[in-house]
Amino acid sequence: MIRVFVAANLDSDLKTALARVQDQLKTTRADVGWVRPENLHLTLKFLGQVEEGRLGAIGEVVAAAAAGCGPIRLVFEGLGAFPRPRAARIVWVGVSHGAQALTALQSRVETGLEPLGFAREMRPFTAHLTLGRVRSPAHREQLARALTLAPVEALGEMVLDRIELMKSDLSVGGARYSILQSFPLG
Repeated sequence: MIRVFVAANLDSDLKTALARVQDQLKTTRADVGWVRPENLHLTLKFLGQVEEGRLGAIGEVVAAAAAGCGPIRLVFEGLGAFPRPRAARIVWVGVSHGAQALTALQSRVETGLEPLGFAREMRPFTAHLTLGRVRSPAHREQLARALTLAPVEALGEMVLDRIELMKSDLSVGGARYSILQSFPLG
């Protein structure tokens, strides 16, 4: 069994730009587990523990979903938190351009995987990129203030031309992701 998810990975320039945003937010001293820059990605579907023998069928579904969607220009803009800044659990960057196309792609992946036994996500898909997960309320007010007062500006952009089936290995040092299969869009 391996831990698997479908992701839209970011290019290195965008990861660098978003690491700078994380560095600015770290000055709040909030107790946040920041996603390592090399691990920044958009999750389209988390599959959990999967038998390796099922990867072929999963790959076929993801390939078909990707083939039905052309490249997507994504613009990352705006900071926020789920459920809201003052009760932050997840710190995120929004997708201001390309969100509809990304949602359509995610829906194709979701619909295709359902017959393979992967339950649909109950919450609607919201195009966002997780920067960190809040671990405790320490300095949460400073974090909320930083998120609320952050200027709404483009933080970076890229053209998404592929999605990937990813493997996640968990360890005490944090998750390590590796690409199992890559699927071009269009």
